[in-house]
Amino acid sequence: MPKSLVGTDLEPGKSTPYVLPVSLGSCLVPSPDGWVLKTMAEILLSSFAMSILRKVSSFATGHGIAKITSAWNVQKELSKLETSLRFICGVLLDAESKHTTSTSLKEWLEKLKDAVYDIDDILDDISTEALICRADKRVVTQAKSLLISPFVFSRRIREIREKLDEIAVNRRDFGLRELTLDGQNSSMENNKRQTYSFLYQPDIVGRDLDRDEIVHNILRAADSYALFVLPILGLGGIGKTALAKMVFHDVRVNKKFSKMIWACISDEFDMKKILQDIIESATGEICKHLNLEHLQIKLVRILQNHNYFLVLDDMWTDNVNKWKDLKHLLSSGAKGSVIIVTTRKSTVASVVGSSKPHKVGALQFQECMQIFTRCAFGEGEEEKFPKLLKIGKSIVDKCAGVPLAVKTLGSLLRTKRREKEWLRVRDDGLWEIKQDEDDILPVLKLSYNALPTDLKPCLSYLSIFPKDYLYYTRCIVMLWMAQGLLHSNSRSEASEDVGYSYINELMGSSFFQDALMTFDESMPHCKMHDIVHDLARYVLGRDLAIVSCETSEVSETIRHLVWDRKEFLQEQEFPKELTKARKARTFATSYNHGVMSKSFLEVLLSKFSFLRVLILSEVSIDELPDSVGNLKHLRYLDLTWNRSIRFLPNTLHRLLNLQTLDLFHCDQLLELPRDMDKLMNLSELTSLTEGIGFLTALQTLWINDCPKLPSLPASMKHLSSLQELYIDNCLELDLMETAEAMEGLRSLRTLQIVGLPKLGHLPESLCSASDTLQYLLIKHCVRLSKLPNCLQDFTSLQRVIIMDCPGCMRSNGDDYNLIRRHVPEVYIEE
Repeated sequence: MPKSLVGTDLEPGKSTPYVLPVSLGSCLVPSPDGWVLKTMAEILLSSFAMSILRKVSSFATGHGIAKITSAWNVQKELSKLETSLRFICGVLLDAESKHTTSTSLKEWLEKLKDAVYDIDDILDDISTEALICRADKRVVTQAKSLLISPFVFSRRIREIREKLDEIAVNRRDFGLRELTLDGQNSSMENNKRQTYSFLYQPDIVGRDLDRDEIVHNILRAADSYALFVLPILGLGGIGKTALAKMVFHDVRVNKKFSKMIWACISDEFDMKKILQDIIESATGEICKHLNLEHLQIKLVRILQNHNYFLVLDDMWTDNVNKWKDLKHLLSSGAKGSVIIVTTRKSTVASVVGSSKPHKVGALQFQECMQIFTRCAFGEGEEEKFPKLLKIGKSIVDKCAGVPLAVKTLGSLLRTKRREKEWLRVRDDGLWEIKQDEDDILPVLKLSYNALPTDLKPCLSYLSIFPKDYLYYTRCIVMLWMAQGLLHSNSRSEASEDVGYSYINELMGSSFFQDALMTFDESMPHCKMHDIVHDLARYVLGRDLAIVSCETSEVSETIRHLVWDRKEFLQEQEFPKELTKARKARTFATSYNHGVMSKSFLEVLLSKFSFLRVLILSEVSIDELPDSVGNLKHLRYLDLTWNRSIRFLPNTLHRLLNLQTLDLFHCDQLLELPRDMDKLMNLSELTSLTEGIGFLTALQTLWINDCPKLPSLPASMKHLSSLQELYIDNCLELDLMETAEAMEGLRSLRTLQIVGLPKLGHLPESLCSASDTLQYLLIKHCVRLSKLPNCLQDFTSLQRVIIMDCPGCMRSNGDDYNLIRRHVPEVYIEE
């Protein structure tokens, strides 16, 4: 491993490869025959197979399907299947320990993975059959009461077991043997529940001189240039974005410029999205409905007469014409405007720069040690572990001054206090790899390998979204639930809680970043570093297909399909070649524009019957075909930003597995379909209707931007499982009009009320949540003059925040006294 970075001088046109600890898509390790390739496919497959094994083992006692599994030898076949699958899991453990370039082994693993997916689909069919019986209030007492005969289930299980056994026989061709699974589950569970104190790192180490130099240069340039563009150039993970943020928040810069704007470019130079992001950052306005021409006009108007400061983060394209088009629009600002462009590519810097780039170099060893000790130890704790600290210095030395590498490894080792665990990281063969400059750091692979088994597929699944995607944590959890990736240790542990613990662990391991903590101590959103995204997408491998205008070919084994064709044509037909991926579990649109045709939708819904996640955001549909009701596996339906849709089909009630229905900004939607009470698993909804009270499993409800809503439906009182209620920007809403709506909210933990100008009082019926409510936020309710007297009886309250509510100021006395004695944190804006 090199002691320092050896690589390009980062001058335009030169691309000498770096000697760096990096890896993209594969890891090279020494062998007697030279260099061999080890992929991550078997690691992810092992994680998946283990999760399905646990599901098979507990299947008959859970899911309410005992009557089904006891009939026609279903239980007997399940027991045989469990034995076969346990054997396969042991073989996969052996496969993980081997390094091979064998194409035939990869093909064998693909066949094995396909069979494991088929097992999961069969189990889901049985569970769904039980749900249908519950929804129709039928008792499963005999085979004829079922829509699908247990004999059919028994035959399907036997066939897939025989297929699995046939595949397993070929393991001998690769020298694979069964390793024991003893201790695997227990060690995995112990590892999975490691906790992290959230690592706040407000100070960026070692970049003060860089910041001051950049600030000096841009302030000087602002006095002489009409528009000055400064590239910040450096390796992935070296800290370009962090440095740009330091400059962005510098007081000297903020005083100089009248508008501060930030936008991320990332891999693809999508002009429409770039303009949307710039406008949103500059004004706070979301402009998804505007076409490119209107966006251009709007941007010019926004920038006119303003000397602005703009950061274009993570730019990859060096296409001169595309940059000229964007720069022409950005030149409409006042004289002295400045743009900073962060990039890994010297060719980009040469295309966009008004001057030579600012090159971000490696950190000094002591600066890296400062980061490492902060991440790996509690405050002052390193003094208690001198041997670990010594090993840590060797590890830091190998990180070559790359802060992301140091931070990630420090976070990895934070919960480990045995010397052999630290030595294993220090002595890993990945350090000796020579790779290209655009590859990812192998320390991320080290950290990925060290993740608990259940977290690995969770992280990789999120790569279906593009780089720089803003992940809403609630959506992350619901997506993981939809894919069956959350596994609790006990029946009393909710899947959502497991999901949030996964997020905390991934944040603690530095796989997530840019988290924002809210008033209820939740983390509403976060991002993934683009290098981590590279790793996650590589791990997902052949399971994912990103379909663009240039690529439509897919294999039958694809499980996640992302439509990334950008512009829908009015009569766009569904490509026939994509129907090969009929077993796909995810179909998602990505930053698309235009109108998705009815024929496109019909083919999609009729051919992809295994979908668990369907994301049709911003595709301008005005109706959803009845055939959506045939997607019996569907758990997650996202129809956000379809502003023309007015009705949903009545067949929606047949989606008994549906957990999330996201209708955010479906502004013209008049009502939800009838019989929604049959959706017994629906726990997340962003809409409101009179019959909402039938959704007794609902845990989260968002009521946003309903300007004509005068009152809440009385049926809300039946939402006994509701834990989070968010009411925002409802100009006519007065909670006192239907106070009974809150009578039955006995599980409510978080209540957020924002932008209700007609709200004068909170109803006393809120006292039904006196034992459970922990977080209360009231904001921009200018007529609110009094809090309910029962608030003094809310024994679980942890935090109360009241802002821009003049009638509830501390100086008024009474309301403040209701809560100040028993609530640990009270903030009332004066």
